[in-house]
Amino acid sequence: MTTDLNTPSWWGGENRASGRPSLLGLIDNGTMDTQTAALLWLLVDRGSSILAAAGPQLAGKTTLLTTLLDLMPSSLDSSREQVLTRGKEEDFSFLKRTVPQETYILVAELSNHTPAYLWGDSVQTLFHALDVGYAMLATMHADAPEEVLDILRDYPVFIPNSQLHHVGVVVNLVLMYGEHELNHRVSGITLIEPGPSLVTLMDWNADDNSIAFLTSREVMDALARHVDLSFEELSGELKRRHDALQERLTVGDLTPAAVVQMAEAYN
Repeated sequence: MTTDLNTPSWWGGENRASGRPSLLGLIDNGTMDTQTAALLWLLVDRGSSILAAAGPQLAGKTTLLTTLLDLMPSSLDSSREQVLTRGKEEDFSFLKRTVPQETYILVAELSNHTPAYLWGDSVQTLFHALDVGYAMLATMHADAPEEVLDILRDYPVFIPNSQLHHVGVVVNLVLMYGEHELNHRVSGITLIEPGPSLVTLMDWNADDNSIAFLTSREVMDALARHVDLSFEELSGELKRRHDALQERLTVGDLTPAAVVQMAEAYN
């Protein structure tokens, strides 16, 4: 089952899904580069939890996660069921009818900002679900992965250190003000290992607009463990996905439908 993500409860307001970009569009507009997109594609394809985080509103957190869901069309046998949580109304009854390893739990936001968002005891229930094998796609207002973990440890959520690695991967975004428009940028990708221990996978330097991918054997081994691939398999998957994205960019069709077609052809 695929959730309708045009609902205001997912987007945090009416009409914000109108004309949304695809993952290819985010590469084209400079939100990320192709290597970053390939990494995110691999993560979501392997069932990793991903938390998109940024301090300000309208930084592109929900937009980013929605572009990743385009990579999991219901036409693929490997696609996971998607369950959109209902904020304060969520009773988690879906846990009785879904299979943990085959389900993504979608959380519009982890906060108390509106009744549509998940907070307090509900976040504890969410992490208990992650403990038994569910994965989540969620957003949060935080400028850094360390802040994400601090918020989750604090009142009234109190997630213990033993569960914080279920955050999976934190993707940080920044919002920049251009002369005539807002610009968005993926500024960092951080893997949260048990402990919790933070492993930087990608870091963007705002001063010279350079991107550093940490590709040491230690970092790549950590990523390989996370996605349950060997080192060699990981390297091959990242290259194949990079090449598939680059090929689609060359064609020039940047629509969400083109991403769905790409995912179907890849698998």
